[in-house]
Amino acid sequence: MTRPSQLTQLLWDFYRENPEELQQLKILQQCQVFRFWGSFCIRVQTPTMAQRIHDIVPILEAPIKALRLAKQVKILVGRRLVASYLVGGDCQDSPVREWQV
Repeated sequence: MTRPSQLTQLLWDFYRENPEELQQLKILQQCQVFRFWGSFCIRVQTPTMAQRIHDIVPILEAPIKALRLAKQVKILVGRRLVASYLVGGDCQDSPVREWQV
């Protein structure tokens, strides 16, 4: 089993006292998490996994914004971008661009 990235560990540490949200973020152990040009990128292998990540984006936004890690969150399946979210503000107002999975 591979060791989680430092970014993944940082997100887990942010929620270490909140077990419900921490449990939801454990899915990141199966993903490649990295930063690239102001973006917080999450690379997954399947569209199903991308949908599960899409569902936890609101949980991801709080530590990303608080720690100033990135200005947007991108979800990729393989090398193909499937969704992009701006970090900050209200989740409902955040522009979301989704591509067909």
